[in-house]
Amino acid sequence: MRAARLISLVVVVLLSVLMLSACGKNKNVVLLLPDPDGHVGSVVVSNEQGSQTLTQAGTATRVAPKAAPSPPEILSATEQEQLFGPALRAMPTKPVRYILYFMSDGVQLTPESKDLLPKVRGTAKERQSLDIAVVGHASKAGDEAYNIDLSRRRAEAVRKILVKDGLPSEAFEVTSHGSANPLVESQNPHEPKNRRVEVTIR
Repeated sequence: MRAARLISLVVVVLLSVLMLSACGKNKNVVLLLPDPDGHVGSVVVSNEQGSQTLTQAGTATRVAPKAAPSPPEILSATEQEQLFGPALRAMPTKPVRYILYFMSDGVQLTPESKDLLPKVRGTAKERQSLDIAVVGHASKAGDEAYNIDLSRRRAEAVRKILVKDGLPSEAFEVTSHGSANPLVESQNPHEPKNRRVEVTIR
């Protein structure tokens, strides 16, 4: 989890170097943004003259040579666009996840999940996604070897439907977790919400 958070900070901290015509020196601007899930971490900007900690989305600090980082300030949308426009537009969009449920002991989708398939397909086409994760799951009923096989067959069934509907086959990564990662912890080994496939579109 800690490593994932550090990676997130790398994504959401933007750095720009400005040329100050008045003095001919460089000035760095560091801007903190939320990660794709909306979480806002923190970043410490420091040099030999001092340090500042950014903890609020949209705040920035400016660092000139031989000067401490400036106090955090809210960077206006206009200035964010001027300094970081291309970088902001290049940042990945938040992944979209859909959960499709299955009838017991098979690869037949529930009627509600069948109705959700056009939305899944539409999101992937709108994003022109070539990174679609399809992960199969099973309830705790039956032995685990069977559940792993069943969850893989469920994931493959969803992939085949979406490819048949026009999505590129090379966009998919299919895995199966068996009953190892239940959506709902339940005493019922046949818990219907654990009979599922999760589709994540990036």
